[in-house]
Amino acid sequence: MGTILSIFSKPNPPHNYEAILKHADSLLPPDATSSLDKLYPELFDGVFLKHKKQKYWIEGKAKKNCFMLYARDLTISFAESQTNNNWSWFSDLDQTSSDARIEVAKVEWVAWLEVVGNFEMENLTPNSSYEVVFVVKLVDPAQGWKVPVNFKLVLPTEETKERQENMNLLGRNRWVEILVGEFRTSPEYNSGKIEFSMYEVKGGLWKSGLILKGVAIRPKN
Repeated sequence: MGTILSIFSKPNPPHNYEAILKHADSLLPPDATSSLDKLYPELFDGVFLKHKKQKYWIEGKAKKNCFMLYARDLTISFAESQTNNNWSWFSDLDQTSSDARIEVAKVEWVAWLEVVGNFEMENLTPNSSYEVVFVVKLVDPAQGWKVPVNFKLVLPTEETKERQENMNLLGRNRWVEILVGEFRTSPEYNSGKIEFSMYEVKGGLWKSGLILKGVAIRPKN
């Protein structure tokens, strides 16, 4: 209890929290935005934003901002058609909220894999190290993943970080996190957007069995 009270007694509120919570899906406790003591339990547990396309929460004594962008908040090639055979959509329990369900996307049959998202830097805690990770799951009988998948992070300064991942080495039938890149918020780029992507478009192999939960943007431990 002493630890919790010491966290709540910190004078600085979470960065830009009032603007972020304008997109909250549910009503917050009465006078929550003017009484941080009432608001902190909600923020440590997490608040869904934009009709469950995003989730916002805070971590640690510094109360740093964290976000999850679910699959519906990302641009997925060939996934928009309601009649396509490339991707399917279904609901799943959110791991951090046992009574809440979010939409996830599953690769049914694609040769062109491309998922892109972006996020405003102004909502991240200043002067902090962050990491961007895709949260995915390979389910049997997954196939077509012999060619490594590319992951890319582009910062507002146009600095680009790229890496590849051999998806066949991932554990099956459980959520795994794949690092896209790391960066530090600083005065040089405290505005603008970061852009992140997962893609494999040249291998020519037809792929199936990948479930996409979304992308987490969080302080690096």
